[in-house]
Amino acid sequence: MMRALLLLLNLLIFSTLYAQKDAHLVEDVSAIAKMEQESHSRLVGARATALYTNASTNFDVRYYRAEWEVDPAINKIKGIVTAYYIMTATGNNISLDLDNAHTVSNVLQRSSSLVKTHSNHTLKIDFPTSVPAGTLDSVSIYYEGIPPSSGFGSFILSPHGTPAIPAMWTLSEPYGSRDWWPCKNGLDDKAEDGIDIYITHPAQYNEANAYRAAANGILKSETAVAGNKIRTHWKHEYPIATYLVCFAITNYSVFTKSVMIGATNLPMLTYCYPESLAAFQAGTQNTLHGLQLFSNLFGPYPFIGEKYGHVQFGWGGGMEHQTNSFLINTNESLVLHELGHQWFGNKITCGNWEDIWLNEGFATHLASIYMENKYPANIRFTRLNEINYITSSTGGSVKVDNVNDVNRIFSSRLSYNKGSHLLYMLRWILGDAVFFNAVRNYINDVSLVYKFATTANLKSHLEAASGKDLTYFFDQWFNGQGYPSYQVEWSNSGNSVNVNLKQTTSHASVSFFQLPVPLLFKNSTTGQEKLVVLNNTSNNQNFAETIGFEAESVTVDPDYWLITKNNTVTKISSPLPVTFVNTNTRCNGDKVEILWSTSSEENAASFEIQKSGNAISWTKVGVVDAAGNSSVLNKYSFTDPLISTNQSYYRIVENDVDGKMQFTRIMQKDCSVPDVNHLEISPNPVQNQLLLEPISKKQSQFTALIYNVNGNLIKTISHLNGIVKNQIYVSELATGLYVLQIQSENSVVLKSIKFIKE
Repeated sequence: MMRALLLLLNLLIFSTLYAQKDAHLVEDVSAIAKMEQESHSRLVGARATALYTNASTNFDVRYYRAEWEVDPAINKIKGIVTAYYIMTATGNNISLDLDNAHTVSNVLQRSSSLVKTHSNHTLKIDFPTSVPAGTLDSVSIYYEGIPPSSGFGSFILSPHGTPAIPAMWTLSEPYGSRDWWPCKNGLDDKAEDGIDIYITHPAQYNEANAYRAAANGILKSETAVAGNKIRTHWKHEYPIATYLVCFAITNYSVFTKSVMIGATNLPMLTYCYPESLAAFQAGTQNTLHGLQLFSNLFGPYPFIGEKYGHVQFGWGGGMEHQTNSFLINTNESLVLHELGHQWFGNKITCGNWEDIWLNEGFATHLASIYMENKYPANIRFTRLNEINYITSSTGGSVKVDNVNDVNRIFSSRLSYNKGSHLLYMLRWILGDAVFFNAVRNYINDVSLVYKFATTANLKSHLEAASGKDLTYFFDQWFNGQGYPSYQVEWSNSGNSVNVNLKQTTSHASVSFFQLPVPLLFKNSTTGQEKLVVLNNTSNNQNFAETIGFEAESVTVDPDYWLITKNNTVTKISSPLPVTFVNTNTRCNGDKVEILWSTSSEENAASFEIQKSGNAISWTKVGVVDAAGNSSVLNKYSFTDPLISTNQSYYRIVENDVDGKMQFTRIMQKDCSVPDVNHLEISPNPVQNQLLLEPISKKQSQFTALIYNVNGNLIKTISHLNGIVKNQIYVSELATGLYVLQIQSENSVVLKSIKFIKE
């Protein structure tokens, strides 16, 4: 969503930013968000003590028919809004949201007047008898009034041009729809069958200036009616959230361009002020390019059966009304941000204001994708500017922690820029191929398409596509606050480097940020360089990497994928201490295998494997000599008679060449329980048949259970054999995301894996 007051100073800033293109994308986004904050705070501030929606939850809106009569020179609306709905629970009444400023003269149902009560911005409609759940019906609400003014508002009169020509337009996000029409005003119900909008308005302001009315969807007709008026009909047949319904009227100049999206020639319809015609005609090409780029990345433009449009209006920034973005001008960043919302915000809408980044972070990121494609030389500078802005304060989460504070919801630093950079980091962690595949699965998930979503829905798709558990990432970067600062110590060892990586965090909510950290090693004399990625899973972690030359310098995160600040790099001459990178145990038949890897073994003499029955008294099992300078994976296998008692503990003691020792964490492994760590399923996504690779090296029976995303058990497959490849047929499952759970013979849950049914 986008909009807000734009003062002359803001206009001058935008003009300057536009001239400098991609290099100032961050400032563009910040200005857009700032304008939205200002407009929302003014809109909400005048009624901060009122609930924004009191509509009842016992019905589901299917379709609206809106018939409005307005004059762009007069602050008033008169209308008939017919809501078609299905009762979701048996009841005697329903309630919609409508500001008290309006007078409701009648509510009709099949030509019969219904009893109504209009108070506390709520229109309660009583039925003659109880209506059972599942009933499809409609009510027509006759009303008129002067929409409330909150300094600025959701129903605006804003003349333009010289001499001034009247103009009227609406802008309802987040809570303003009820100001001017009866509806459900929350983030919980889309009109699934769309909306018909009929606007009766004066035909002209004067002989030289004819009025045109723009709205959602396709223009069906402009019909002359009595009183020198025009009745304009727009029809939109896609599901639509209430705040995305709009109209605007003034002496618009209208032109159409088009773009091929696959095999479809999509019309691009623009309504702009006559004085801005040349600028909008010149600026529209960016939008056409963006439509193709975003369609290629995320699937066809979501409303391809209708059109995409621009409508000029009098506030700064823009607003992503469905099929029809309202814009102050054709600033390149602005038009691509609003276009991105057609996928992220309109096709799938955040289901609560805590998750507004699903709208704003994605739209900001899509604008960045476009600008990076068009201006690749500015990628690093733009990302650095974004990071500097995000880290200009030490705290703040992407998750909105106060949904009653409009400035917090539309925080430029957190919801827009940090939300966008979370997507950069996910791209870095998962790789672009996996990331974009996951996001395509999310944006085209049939359970979410044209509905509402939460961050958990996105997380599930990212995990399903990557096979990674990303709980840690969202705990640290979505719920948590702040960022890491890295302290890098490094030394050369021939053609290898040893690195010690520490971090401090800017906010107490996160003690450690787990990230793959890129370091660029260079030798400016020879011109050699190599990018090394360190999987930083713990603080004070050591690494050894072969780079093929002697490095002279190191740069942390040279392409600015990560949100970090105040990183330091120190070259040292003495060897770095030995550090265990990973330690693990696993079963191999009736044997226990101890596995470990180190960052470097330059100072190590040997590794002693120890076992215990109580984790207090330890016995030596064996010794493995250190490998020298190399970073290696070590393994030691042995038969342990204690495994049958389920009381086996293990640890490794590293002996330095100077006599010092260090110990690993204590590990426990019960090889009497089947080992399913290497369970794999394929294909994923799947159409007909899942294959389970051998899940154990023991002759055991297993049960597979399939759950949907709501936790409901869908299917049970018993008597699976643990040492052969098993087949599970899933062709009867509906398309969507599922969890395959493997249980032992005694119903112990051994492993869960997510998969997608195509």
